[in-house]
Amino acid sequence: MAVHSWLKPPCTHDPVRRTTYPDDVYFREMAVVLDRRDPAETDRALLHSTFVMFKPDAVVGRRVEPALAFLAGRGFEPLGALAVRVDARVCRELWRYQINAAPLAVIRAVDMILESGPPCLFVALRDTWGPERTGTTAAQRLAALKGSSKNRAEQADSLRGALGCELMCLNFLHSPDDPADLIREVGVLLPGRREEALTMLAGEVSSPRAAEPAAMARRLYAAHPPHPLTPAAPIGPRRQPVDSTALLTQVAELAADDHGLPLWDRIVIAAQLVEGLPSEGRPLIGAPPGTERHRWQTTS
Repeated sequence: MAVHSWLKPPCTHDPVRRTTYPDDVYFREMAVVLDRRDPAETDRALLHSTFVMFKPDAVVGRRVEPALAFLAGRGFEPLGALAVRVDARVCRELWRYQINAAPLAVIRAVDMILESGPPCLFVALRDTWGPERTGTTAAQRLAALKGSSKNRAEQADSLRGALGCELMCLNFLHSPDDPADLIREVGVLLPGRREEALTMLAGEVSSPRAAEPAAMARRLYAAHPPHPLTPAAPIGPRRQPVDSTALLTQVAELAADDHGLPLWDRIVIAAQLVEGLPSEGRPLIGAPPGTERHRWQTTS
């Protein structure tokens, strides 16, 4: 199969992804891996399954297990879990097509979170409701459920709303927007474990596998003490022009110097400093069009 075969509906409905991802090294590498796999397994992995990646703030904020319960109540059952280290470079690769528009101060604050100590937790999920019932792929349905980290007041019934997301940077989790993103992001996050991840995504729900993510979360909890992630003061709208250079300097200082404060106190301060900063350009790739629902189609 050619790379373009993995960019047809329902893997993506986005013309920008279709023209961009054929030149993306991670997507090209993953296309070769997918071409070697059983088509029925691949359909299960890409269309009936997706993943959620819990970030370090979900570990210290003890949000992993509540998130898994929320997802289970909406038809998403775990298929297994893997610990993933996401450093500043992986962050830039994972969000390459969106991070181009982010203020540098926001990027530096995200670096602080991702490099704070706990690994990220990659959890494969099966949508037991199924695309035939929902009219969309597992990745698209979860993307709609997770909610925005920016427009939080409008999405109180979302996963992030249920977890009490109060700051844009401390948003607890990530999931791909559509199967094409899933393909690319597995390539970015798990360069040495791509086959393992795809096998997990194609697997069947079982009690031992379903228990893995919560068990791994509890081990991470034991190694990383809890910390409150609530801002010290209420957050209001910005009323003065933003000096982005000064904010970047402040966040960099918080990252480099403990100021007599624990790391997670400094992270919360940094996240509050950059809250509400406007984008500094247009993302190279945005959310897929019509993400709320697509008529179900097979890849064949």
